[in-house]
Amino acid sequence: MEGIEDLDGQEDLRRRQFEREYLAWLKFSAREIAESLRRLSAERREEIFAFYEMVLREPEKMHSPLSSDERNRLERILGGGVRAGAGAEVAEVDTAGAGEERESMRGAERLRSIVLLKTPAVVFAHAIFPASSFFDVGVAMHRRFFVGGRWFAVISLNASYLEIASDAMLHYLLEHELIQGEMYEELARMNVRHLSPELKGAYHEAARLEAIRRTRISEEEVRSEEEIIRELSLKEPLVPTGFAASSIYLHLLRNYEALRHFGWESRDNMEREWERLSHEFASWIEFSVHSFGVFVSELKRLVRSAGEFSVEFV
Repeated sequence: MEGIEDLDGQEDLRRRQFEREYLAWLKFSAREIAESLRRLSAERREEIFAFYEMVLREPEKMHSPLSSDERNRLERILGGGVRAGAGAEVAEVDTAGAGEERESMRGAERLRSIVLLKTPAVVFAHAIFPASSFFDVGVAMHRRFFVGGRWFAVISLNASYLEIASDAMLHYLLEHELIQGEMYEELARMNVRHLSPELKGAYHEAARLEAIRRTRISEEEVRSEEEIIRELSLKEPLVPTGFAASSIYLHLLRNYEALRHFGWESRDNMEREWERLSHEFASWIEFSVHSFGVFVSELKRLVRSAGEFSVEFV
């Protein structure tokens, strides 16, 4: 028993150290994000703060389901029915409509067991690229959760990106997320639980290049997609991936019966082993919400105190 208690104590120490380091990183990140918020109108800043307060009270409301039209569009795109741009005419029209129907069916099969959600937020995480400062930003998350005895695969997209991105961009983004998800599942099956930032960056780049190859997206459109993400990160609410993942988990809990058909029971011993690890994730939700509250408070302090300072010396 003494040995077990020692292990528990070591784990507790590691957890407390991680929490301290994570909170420090969030506060550093808040400084950079505050600079962007100061450039927005006062009205837009208050809208973002109101969003933060809302999701702090009810984290599960950060995400909402895609409309049937939005899901149908993604199914068509992923099935190969890519149009030249959002709202553009189809390059080759199948007069009977059979071609588009086949494309949607192929895409629907690939997305059959995936919950698709959207959110006003752009997510940020610890930097894995040398050009980044404290964090990297993204308009999509692909995660797997164990809720109510079933596994759920979830892809969450930024709502503004979903609205303005071309079909080619969305195809590229979805392929990137699905390829990267396959890579991480393979790593998990090899019992690899932790990756260095360098390795995460390498896997991200490998998935990106493979997504470009599969979708045949042009270099110009890739650059345009990156610019859209950069612009959204400067005007949409930024949320750390830890809180975003907790929000999705709570959304699945709240809407379990409506989403149950997307889930599946563990199919092999490996997935049964992952069930235990999933309980560890659930134990972090309270800290995730608390740390997000610290981030929001720090962000408000930095933005509003800077405003008071500038008024005082005008």
